[in-house]
Amino acid sequence: MTDTLAYLRGHRLWLIRDFVVWGQMSAHEFSFLITTLDQSNKRIMFLSVPLGGDLQKVNFSDLTDFRGNNLPENLSNPKVIPLPKTDVGTVVVGREDAGSFSMAKTSQSDANGICDLLVMEVG
Repeated sequence: MTDTLAYLRGHRLWLIRDFVVWGQMSAHEFSFLITTLDQSNKRIMFLSVPLGGDLQKVNFSDLTDFRGNNLPENLSNPKVIPLPKTDVGTVVVGREDAGSFSMAKTSQSDANGICDLLVMEVG
């Protein structure tokens, strides 16, 4: 077996068809600069807080691929790629962790976004 074929076969890959995305991106992201004074310490902290959105949190164990197989509860270094099927755009928000990821629509449309999800373990 060639090295390339062994590499491709060593990573798990799933396709989830017709996934409905209802989450909304945050309407605004506010930045804050906070200073604190303790007895001997002085701190300056920078915070960025998204307000106005409702992200859709998805657990890998809740997904079923197009063959009817349930995804495992935890994946090693997962990557999720949305493949849009409608005009309503969809994105993965933030980074995927071992057990879940967050999704949202890119527009403020009332319609849900529909996409296929390509889920893969990359290491």
